Amino acid sequence: MSHASAPPALTSPVLDPPLCLRTADGVAYVGSLDEALAFALTHPLPKGDFEGLIRRLEVAREREDVIEAGNAFRWWAQSNGILIENGTAR
Repeated sequence: MSHASAPPALTSPVLDPPLCLRTADGVAYVGSLDEALAFALTHPLPKGDFEGLIRRLEVAREREDVIEAGNAFRWWAQSNGILIENGTAR
């Protein structure tokens, strides 16, 4: 009797390319949704739907949800003025 195995779960979906963000201490690179969640939780900035962002990052597993969560994090970073475009600090 053979059992079909389920596809592997996404443990830490990547952000490609990684995002470069301004912080009080300099620059941070965020390359996965797990890193995005950790960054957002330690840098709770006021603009955007912060609670919705956290929820999306916590539950994203399917491809569409991963894309949506990555976009939500990018938009949150942009709206808070911390996203450094093209990954280079000026």
